[in-house]
Amino acid sequence: MKEQRFVASIADIKHLSHMPEEYLPYIRFQAAREGRELKGDERIAMLNVSTTTSYIPVFLDRGKTIEDVEREVAESSAVLNKDSRRILRELLEGGK
Repeated sequence: MKEQRFVASIADIKHLSHMPEEYLPYIRFQAAREGRELKGDERIAMLNVSTTTSYIPVFLDRGKTIEDVEREVAESSAVLNKDSRRILRELLEGGK
């Protein structure tokens, strides 16, 4: 049986210091998983997982590629929608 894949779409992209309060638990959880110490200046994409109330935070570090982002999203059994992939690719490539 094929594994179900959810579709993830951009809900917000901001620096941590400007993120809405409701995203912070997801961000803190992901930071702990990655062993990150949050400073407030991290740029983060919050991805909404379709048909759920869940979010996937992705830290948009310098040098990160769209393929890196897609691997992270896949860990949550999701794939980026076409528009979100395009936006994130442009954002990541423009940051080099």
